[in-house]
Amino acid sequence: MIVLLETPEKRRDIRLRLYKDDVFLIAHEAIKSLKPSLTLEELFASADQFTFFLLENDISDRDIMQYEIDSLKAEVSDELSFFLILSLSFFKLSALRETKGNAEKVARALVGFCQEYDGFTDLLKQLLKKEQERWLDSKRVDLLTYELKCIPKEVLSTDGLTVVNSIVDASLDLSVEGMQHIENVLSEVNDQNGHQYQKDLNRLREARKKKSKTLFHFERLNDIHDNGQVIIDSK
Repeated sequence: MIVLLETPEKRRDIRLRLYKDDVFLIAHEAIKSLKPSLTLEELFASADQFTFFLLENDISDRDIMQYEIDSLKAEVSDELSFFLILSLSFFKLSALRETKGNAEKVARALVGFCQEYDGFTDLLKQLLKKEQERWLDSKRVDLLTYELKCIPKEVLSTDGLTVVNSIVDASLDLSVEGMQHIENVLSEVNDQNGHQYQKDLNRLREARKKKSKTLFHFERLNDIHDNGQVIIDSK
């Protein structure tokens, strides 16, 4: 299942394909900074192979998936590379959920294994910021808000709260438009889950309103003209 690329030519071929992959474009900087034993190309190629193996065999039962998880782990020399392959597979499934009918249920089974990685929520936060940056460039990708829709239904309440809290924390640095998008998704998820995320929803809503409210203070009428005296407070 693990793809090992022994020559520069093979790595280059994989990279050229990955340059057209939304998951790679969003995740490669964060993944590379973690310095796993497998190369960047090997990680993404292995995740692709594992993803399509799960899809083609419709492995969406968590107990059955455990066998494949154990088999994958036995092939990888370091734990970090193993968890990064799982995480990338989850992101890939999220990206495919509109075009592959069984991608969503496979993702729901896989996400619990991903959360065994202590760095999973930090990785989500980094990718969420990158995803939002691409939105601002009109390159709309919607991988990570799926996390809000998926996790609360599949894990214990406290784990769901931890992930939602992390996503809201990451959203506070986004544009008003990006915050509004996350707020809309979280509002829907909150309604579907007994309003257990109301505190985080309120926190995001207040932060978004504060960021979108701009107050202009003019010392005198002439300050409207560009003389360096106008103070603009964003609150």
